[in-house]
Amino acid sequence: MFWKVSFKQDFGTAIRNIGSFIVFGSFAVGAFYFSNFVTAYLLENVKIGLFLFHRFIGMLLFVFFITINLGNMVVSFSTLYRSPEMSFLLSSPVSFLNIFIIKFLDNFFYSSGTLFMVGFSVLLGYGSYFDLPWHFYLVMMFGVLVPFMFLAACVAVIVLLVLMKLAAKINFRLLAAGIVLVYISQIYFYFKVSSPVHLVQEVMKYYPNVDLYFGMLDPLAIKLLPNFWVSEIMYFYVTNNFLSVVQYTSLLILSTAGLFVVALAVANGVFYSTWITSLSIKSLTVRSLELKNTFFSFGKRSWFSPQTEVLLKKELWQFLREPSQWIHFSVMMALLIVFLMSVSSLSIKLESPELKAVVYLVVFVFNIFLINSIALRFGFPMVSLEGNAYWSIRSAPISASTMYWIKFSSVMIFLVVLSIVIAWLSNIPYLYAQKVINQFPLPSSFVEPHPSIKILAYYSIIVTPIITATLVSINVGLGSVYSNFIEKNPIRIASSQGATMTFLLSVVYLVIILGVYYLPTTMMFVSASKNSVVNWSILSIVFLIITVPSFFIIGISHLLGIRSLRRDY
Repeated sequence: MFWKVSFKQDFGTAIRNIGSFIVFGSFAVGAFYFSNFVTAYLLENVKIGLFLFHRFIGMLLFVFFITINLGNMVVSFSTLYRSPEMSFLLSSPVSFLNIFIIKFLDNFFYSSGTLFMVGFSVLLGYGSYFDLPWHFYLVMMFGVLVPFMFLAACVAVIVLLVLMKLAAKINFRLLAAGIVLVYISQIYFYFKVSSPVHLVQEVMKYYPNVDLYFGMLDPLAIKLLPNFWVSEIMYFYVTNNFLSVVQYTSLLILSTAGLFVVALAVANGVFYSTWITSLSIKSLTVRSLELKNTFFSFGKRSWFSPQTEVLLKKELWQFLREPSQWIHFSVMMALLIVFLMSVSSLSIKLESPELKAVVYLVVFVFNIFLINSIALRFGFPMVSLEGNAYWSIRSAPISASTMYWIKFSSVMIFLVVLSIVIAWLSNIPYLYAQKVINQFPLPSSFVEPHPSIKILAYYSIIVTPIITATLVSINVGLGSVYSNFIEKNPIRIASSQGATMTFLLSVVYLVIILGVYYLPTTMMFVSASKNSVVNWSILSIVFLIITVPSFFIIGISHLLGIRSLRRDY
């Protein structure tokens, strides 16, 4: 879906196509080996067992499902209700239901190409470790992964249609706030009910028999979710229980087909009327922005220079004028807050220092991955959002580099501050004394983290903003290189081929950081468990290995980004 080969006979296009092929191919190979390595490491070195391993996969799939669901909801809102193209299509002699189906499928396939590629590469690595038969890959790709993603998209569009129907009677901002609260609540209750720490503690009571099936530990509510079905399919494939594989696969396919029919029925009944409703919502949004008279409005001066002031104000109002921007941003921030509240109070009571190190690394990388997701979604499209009005900036007495640095700074300052807050909150259990509840009649006590763990936490807080600045530079710089002034939808820009390549390069960078960071993390947790002496010089070496290439990547990204702005429009 993302692989587009241009037939223009010029050297630049050929180089770009070759580069795309190298990046996509290299990432696919890297994802294969990484999946194979992680599977082998967790099962052979950490020895978490098949049941825990597949339950962790199920939790990742839950996050994956929510991500696809939210992404499709925001994309569908933009393409079905905010796109000028819809006015033309709905005035043509074509059934509005057919238009809905075409746009819905277009959104799904347009935003799912990379996920298919990554999913297939990961499944190859997973399957090669267990030496699974050839039909595993066919079943998982087309009978499990595709229906699973399509199910998330169907849920998204049904919720969107219902919200737009309610928007005729209820304030749209209240509805948006309500849907944010609903998603926050379901994520909170999911991890509250299926606590990974509690699950690990219960399964480890049966060590070394951790490969047994501990289905009695699964809450009933979790068994009704599609991510649980997928994890069960994978587990039963490994344990050669093909009857259960067929049962869960059939359940997933039938549920997806049924929900698609429901989506079509809802669209047939309310899509056209909700589109009419969206016109009034749009006019209200525009009018409310025009009436604002705040410190950062164009009618008031600030302490910035005139050029900087007008560009900063333009970036702010360009962001606020598009509901899909601030709605998506609000949802991502709300989910981030829920995650940080959970992590900041996390108390990991595990015996294995290697498993503690793995949990710490997962949280560390997930924090940075969230930052990268925000940078890709809002930083990459910034240059492209100038659209056809880009000529006015090029003809204005403002240098292209000034515009670039203001765009970059507005994203970087916010995300660097946010990354420091995230790093500090996620390291609270490793920085401060934790309350331990003892058995009666012993009173509660406080356990101070080991000094080596404290140093690792401070080290992570220092390194995180450096990595964040690098990721923002990659996204804004390559967003300028792959700018598209024709596409007006910021979500589709962030899902384009150039954005996909940027995302893959960012993931490669994160994997390298993870590999480098693994050694000091494991060393610190082993030192804490054995109360041994730590070789502190390793931290200095790792810090240089991370920072020096990062600053080099920052410089290259900005050089390419500024240079691309000077090309002929």
